[in-house]
Amino acid sequence: MKTILFPTDLFDQSPSTRSYLHLMASAWQARVILLHVYQPVVADTSLTTFADPGIGSLATLDLETISQKHLNTLVDKFRSEGLDVIGEWRVGSVEDSIVEAARELAPDLLITQRSTIATFFDRLAGSAADDLAREAPCPVLFIPDGEHEARSAPTAFRSIAYVLQQNITQQMVTEQTATIVDAFDAHLTVITPEQIDENRPDLFVIQRKETGFLGGLMGSDPTEKLLSSSTVPVLVYHEAA
Repeated sequence: MKTILFPTDLFDQSPSTRSYLHLMASAWQARVILLHVYQPVVADTSLTTFADPGIGSLATLDLETISQKHLNTLVDKFRSEGLDVIGEWRVGSVEDSIVEAARELAPDLLITQRSTIATFFDRLAGSAADDLAREAPCPVLFIPDGEHEARSAPTAFRSIAYVLQQNITQQMVTEQTATIVDAFDAHLTVITPEQIDENRPDLFVIQRKETGFLGGLMGSDPTEKLLSSSTVPVLVYHEAA
């Protein structure tokens, strides 16, 4: 585990998310790629430009420059905390740009924050987290949002629960958990999807499998269940093509 991709909006990362980043990066002495995706501001054509057609473009350039400076400041801050960090600044839609960066930069792990609030319409349309879990070419570690900050980030993953599904072999379980188990001397438990609610590990691990539209809609997809309700981090692997 040599490289971690860490997307950030620069201002809204919870302390627990940063703590987990430090935990994982320190465990493997990994380099962190701090990714910020700048979404261009869409100009409001109903507003006057005071006879200056270029004012919108200038404002956009200013915002881009400010965004880049904030990223550089955050890189310096993380370096001062002992992390090996480089910055990656991109323009585009956030979700697509994160997946594109993961494909180009080939990190060993992607860490991102995840809201635990899910509604019927999230399941109907497909949540951004579930889309990222489906599209990212590397394992993704989802950290629950600040709603559960009362449970602080651990200094190590002492207990890991692997959610076993159909066609998952013992070899796959071992391959997907060995680096974390070894790094933290963690206790590994293998559970079924029906046992998710009965377990409170430091980390859930699961391989995402396609369950189809109805599976997601009815809440029977165990990956989506974890992403929408888990109060601890969830490490998602991907179904082999």
